[in-house]
Amino acid sequence: MVKIIAKTAIFIVTAIAACGTCGIAQAEAFKDKGGRVVFVPTSIEDAKQADGSVVRKVSSTGISIADLPFPFDYMKGQCTGTLLIAADGKPGRSRGICEVLSSKGDRAAYTYIGDASGGRYLWVDGAGAYAGIKGEGTYKVKVVMPGGGAVTEWTGTWQLD
Repeated sequence: MVKIIAKTAIFIVTAIAACGTCGIAQAEAFKDKGGRVVFVPTSIEDAKQADGSVVRKVSSTGISIADLPFPFDYMKGQCTGTLLIAADGKPGRSRGICEVLSSKGDRAAYTYIGDASGGRYLWVDGAGAYAGIKGEGTYKVKVVMPGGGAVTEWTGTWQLD
């Protein structure tokens, strides 16, 4: 009887030790991964400048789809930014911030800066499944839709703590 209790105790201790890291969050890293996002403007405000240029404030909603694990597989984004348009109508620099929502309600934010062809983004904060997110990447504008909106492809390297 003592041998059975001793063997059972050793088994339990071994199982606890082997599963000691079960349930502890492990850092997850992604290198050169990406996806595609479709943005649709929800509001556009133009402010004409004295030199004939325009500062355009754009708020948009986007849906990102990527062949990546949760929470990067499907993300909804709410973005607010500005676009500088020269007096001759050529678009210049754009910059802004986006808040991302996972399919389960987790949140993260990133800033972006670029031009009509693409640019860079930087993850700045996250909560829930995005907690501790750090990283950056690039995006390329693939298609600009008539009347507003765009399809972009993004690639980046980031990690979760």
